[in-house]
Amino acid sequence: MESTLPQVAATALVNASFAWIAGVLASRFWLLKQAAGWQRTTGKRLSSAMSAGLIVCAAAVFLSLWTESSLMGDVAWLDAWPVFARMMATTHYGHAGVAALVVLGVTMAAHCLLDRPDAGKAYVGSLAALLLLVAATRVAIGHAFEQGPFSVAVAVEWLHLLLMALWTGIVFVAGWLVLPHVLANDAPPSGERAAYLASMSNWAAAALAAILASGAYNAYRVLGSPRDLVDAEYGNVLLFKLALVLVAIALGGFNKLVGLPAAAASQAGLRKVITVLRIESLALLLVLIAAAALTGSAPPGQ
Repeated sequence: MESTLPQVAATALVNASFAWIAGVLASRFWLLKQAAGWQRTTGKRLSSAMSAGLIVCAAAVFLSLWTESSLMGDVAWLDAWPVFARMMATTHYGHAGVAALVVLGVTMAAHCLLDRPDAGKAYVGSLAALLLLVAATRVAIGHAFEQGPFSVAVAVEWLHLLLMALWTGIVFVAGWLVLPHVLANDAPPSGERAAYLASMSNWAAAALAAILASGAYNAYRVLGSPRDLVDAEYGNVLLFKLALVLVAIALGGFNKLVGLPAAAASQAGLRKVITVLRIESLALLLVLIAAAALTGSAPPGQ
């Protein structure tokens, strides 16, 4: 069964909200030592952003499950409850969805209980462990799971999902939340700003290297030949996704080589970095939408 627009929309919302959560958590880790005033106020913003991300992600998972129930039962969307309840109780897809909702609920509880100014590594470590489990529930309903729950394919897909969320989330959170706040509250440029920019750049670069490696393996696994990129609809969407990734890489490369050195030294440079990050975030949002379409589509030969 090919993806429908409601399925793709719900899955894309899951992908985007999970990426946002990963980006917020990375920023919280980089700001554990809050020496500057903007770091303390940014920490409060990140706390609210984490709550919003977890709520949206849980709602998106529920919408994804409900939409799938409607389609599987061939019933109107508002009349899908009987099919939804049956799917949750009797199918692997439903069990994975329930597990995702439970882990997200536990993550929200941990966030509320541990989110204190002095929580530090205990907060970050606890939420990171729970997010690893959320990612595992997402992989459990993907194509890789057909190779077996403990297969190399599942491990690589899990790693790819996590790192893609991390890279995308770093760009989202830096471009739309943290750096605009830094721009408004950190004049002249400080060592704390330079440290944040360096962490952002280094983490994104490391994540990208692993994304390219794991993505290459996934493409090798699901495509019968390079011609499938052109001849198969799945390959067309994958090619579109790869093109957008290249655009994002080019923008990130510009920031790393040109923008970040300027941002560490001047407000004008930081404004330029924010603009490039926001353009990059739009490209990566389209990548997540393409990934959502691939999740619900059968690879060539299946």
